[in-house]
Amino acid sequence: MEINLNKGLFFALSACLAVTFFTRNTFRNVDDIAPELLKDPVQVETEYPEGIVFSRDGYEYSLTPLYDYEISGLIVGKMDYRVFSIDKYDSVFPGDLCIIWGPNVASRVYRDRAVKFSQDCRWCWVQWYGNVGFSMRELSNNHLLINNKYLESKFNRLLRGDQVKIKGKLVSVVAEVPGKPQSRITWHSSTNREDTGGGACEVIYVEDIQVLRKANALSGFLFQVSLIGLGLWFLVNIIRFFKSL
Repeated sequence: MEINLNKGLFFALSACLAVTFFTRNTFRNVDDIAPELLKDPVQVETEYPEGIVFSRDGYEYSLTPLYDYEISGLIVGKMDYRVFSIDKYDSVFPGDLCIIWGPNVASRVYRDRAVKFSQDCRWCWVQWYGNVGFSMRELSNNHLLINNKYLESKFNRLLRGDQVKIKGKLVSVVAEVPGKPQSRITWHSSTNREDTGGGACEVIYVEDIQVLRKANALSGFLFQVSLIGLGLWFLVNIIRFFKSL
């Protein structure tokens, strides 16, 4: 009886972990929309046009602020490029957020299974079939430049379906390893919501990340409970095994 209960607990926790791993990280069931998401991004002349200079992981970064920028939206894609990256400068550009807002959120078009989002190679794509009324103007792929451990930890916790507000500056970026001109990279932010294709992404020097509404809170909670529960299950059973020797 005790063995059966032990096995049953293991399978229950494992099943919960597997299911909630996916259900906590989706935008399809999001329905309660924060009012900020219905507004367009705000882009104004920056009050502090001075350059931003810092060093990290052997690279020197020189940023030229173009505009102060604020965007609120629903995350439909998140890609962390540090996982498979071979470029050290990616530690400051940890990842991209593909975000929608305005009519794309108000119409709930993102819930339509005919609309599919994907990300790779610093691009965000959306495809659909049929007459779904998706607006390309209210979608952007945002390259986030983060030089702050606290903001980096907040980025790490973001999931698809979260509703966020990001504040910062649209910037042009030059980064290189001192004495190695071949290492030089340059990125230039889009400053126009109407453009598409190469060069249309926003490069944002992040000054604040706010989670307006967290997605799938129950799934997230159950995922954490099942993860901790499995850890305790293994610990208890390892102790029991050695005690039985």
